[in-house]
Amino acid sequence: MRWSRNSGLNAGIALLAVVIVAALLAPVIAKHGPTEQPYRAEALAGPSAKHWLGVDGAGRDVFTRILYGARVTLGIALGATLIAIGGGVLLGALAGTMRGWFDVVVSHVVDFLLAFPSILLGLVALTVMRPAPASVAIAVGVASLPTVVRHVRAAYLSENAKQYVLAAHAMGAGRWRIAVVEVLPNCASLIFALTALTLGGAVLEAAGLAFLGLTGQPDVAEWGMMLREERSAFRIAPWLCIAPGIAIAWTVLAFNLISDGLRGSRR
Repeated sequence: MRWSRNSGLNAGIALLAVVIVAALLAPVIAKHGPTEQPYRAEALAGPSAKHWLGVDGAGRDVFTRILYGARVTLGIALGATLIAIGGGVLLGALAGTMRGWFDVVVSHVVDFLLAFPSILLGLVALTVMRPAPASVAIAVGVASLPTVVRHVRAAYLSENAKQYVLAAHAMGAGRWRIAVVEVLPNCASLIFALTALTLGGAVLEAAGLAFLGLTGQPDVAEWGMMLREERSAFRIAPWLCIAPGIAIAWTVLAFNLISDGLRGSRR
């Protein structure tokens, strides 16, 4: 298979598998909960055999919080991606199929929204919601939706001009049947690549919004929030920020490698 020879895709899957296993096995691997403070006497202790990633200023094991943070971060990213991909594929497919006034309206709205940084759109969306991880997922999903709409619309426009679609029309197939049965499967690889790319972007944007304190729970084990909490101690205990920073970079890199690999397999 072509995928088996795609080293980038395989590397991305391997990196992501580590994150998923860490999230699933967090209660098994960790000795304490992510908010428990059993090591107050060892506050700001550096990495050691007992505490692989050190202890934060509140006496919590950083490795434990990284494990549980994978659950929160991946949960936010998954929720945001479901919103972005679900809404984006629907609107993009409708615009690329219906054309006319609907396509014009969707295209202008998408162009307007893309003029703003996605994190700014997320901030705007959060102003009308109660700060919480679920709200962050909705905000990031809404902010990521315009990009998905644009790509899916362009793919549908391209596919609708191909011979197999014209042949289906000539055989009497309806417009919506062609859109779902003929065109959608040919856009599947693009949608999968967009899903992986959106997941990576959602992890990064969710961490940025959490760093701004918009998760609503100061002690939540979320990688962006961990950066926020420990930024003041960076000079004396840099490992407290380095650990969640590496976790974020690791996860984003995994999703980006998967997205690039999926796009490469289309060629």
